[in-house]
Amino acid sequence: MGNNLRSRIVAFLGTTLVVCGLLTSGSVHGQGLLYSFETPDDLDTPDLNEGLEGWDLSGFGTAIGVNTSTNGASQGTHSMRVEKAPGFSWDVNTSVSSGDIYDKFNTVAANLAGYTLDFDVTLTPDSFSAVSAPGSFFLMNVAANSDSPNFPSVFNVTPNLLNQIGKFPVSIPMTSLPVAENSSYYQLNIGSNSTHTAGPNGEGIRYYVDNIRFTALPTFVETKLFSWETPDNPETAVNEQYEGWTEGFNPGHVHSISTLGATDGTSTLQIDRTGVSSGFSWGSQFTISGGAANPAGQAIIDQLVAGINGATSIAFDVRFDDSFPNSPTFTKFGLHVTDHRADDSFSFFGGEGPSFNGVQTIGDTATVTIPLTSLVDGTRGSLASAGLTVGTDFLRIGISTNTSGGGIYQIDNFRLLSVAPTLAADFNDDTKVDAADLAIWKSGFGSNATGDADGDGDSDGADYLVWQREFGSGVTANAAVGAVPEPSSLALAAGLMMAAAAFRRR
Repeated sequence: MGNNLRSRIVAFLGTTLVVCGLLTSGSVHGQGLLYSFETPDDLDTPDLNEGLEGWDLSGFGTAIGVNTSTNGASQGTHSMRVEKAPGFSWDVNTSVSSGDIYDKFNTVAANLAGYTLDFDVTLTPDSFSAVSAPGSFFLMNVAANSDSPNFPSVFNVTPNLLNQIGKFPVSIPMTSLPVAENSSYYQLNIGSNSTHTAGPNGEGIRYYVDNIRFTALPTFVETKLFSWETPDNPETAVNEQYEGWTEGFNPGHVHSISTLGATDGTSTLQIDRTGVSSGFSWGSQFTISGGAANPAGQAIIDQLVAGINGATSIAFDVRFDDSFPNSPTFTKFGLHVTDHRADDSFSFFGGEGPSFNGVQTIGDTATVTIPLTSLVDGTRGSLASAGLTVGTDFLRIGISTNTSGGGIYQIDNFRLLSVAPTLAADFNDDTKVDAADLAIWKSGFGSNATGDADGDGDSDGADYLVWQREFGSGVTANAAVGAVPEPSSLALAAGLMMAAAAFRRR
């Protein structure tokens, strides 16, 4: 691999930053808390507990009662206490069609990828004390509703809470609870599922919910690694358009280049696993070796390791093809990242993403996002905490499929997601520090905190110094990018295959 190719990779990894999921600090402050159950109850309205702030029994399950309580509060001094009978139930819900909370829902609906729905579930010593037998599990579920789509739901949002004591935070991406922008109403449902036996007088499990809120995700930048746009050089024995991707160490992925499902450029990597009717396969991989024998390859490894260690997630786009009559009823994609450590051992950080349930319609698309916290090595923990070995002379990235039948998929825009640097003096939240931010600082000087860059609650000379330091900075970088190219020489390609073979022998 020559210096020209090395410089392309270094420049590529150094500059391919694109802002995604952009959320301003104003959005963070403008959303936030929805319900904390602190509204005082008006004793003149005995049939209405204002402290529940619009929540009530849903009527679609086995919930016994709902009230406010001073137990289990995580925001303020009160929580919502729910008691439920055995079985599956949508216990409580609330709906809004106007007002401040409606406006918050509507803002989130316009940018679902930018928010999570969060709340706390607390269990106390009395949560299971009144039931005759606790059963084998107690799980929580959440659903939303609006004009469309119909009742998206997320199940088992907690681990098994059976006989647990303490606070259990719940966080659900709003992409999993899609609600329509400008809907005539918005509804939230909290439910549960349990196998307990009711108490002698019908008593059920009691749990406490508090601090229901929208949380704005941080601004992310994308670093694209592969998009399968590299032109093939007919003078070489390899197809450069595959960009180094080969069959993995499990059989079953037949690769080809397709134009279907392209989300970056015009080409995709097609994976045809119809030869594997069902089950799990590490069927695709990219490998590269370095060390003293291959300094150019080592430079690329160093750049990839730095990028991965600085990321929070790995993402790629998928298009589903039908493989009738073996259409899968579920599909999961996974990733692994492998390095060579100084003690001559190898890390294997692996994990799977979310499951796509049901037979997918031809042309359905999705983005698979797998946090580095979900890629775990059995002895070293998660990739997010352990990190790849700096200076490793071997790196492999693998894609797995796990289906209930043969499937055909197109993969594109394989990328890293990283939290963007924050700019304290970006007062108008446009991702750069410029004269417009200075004007905001001036308007707030000495009177309010609109130009507060140092977090001390006012706009003063110290904030102006922060603006001076950051002036001209921005979190976006515009670049016309390619992807990690296939090695341009057959000798290097053979070297990569030898490295992979050596790894398998070890």
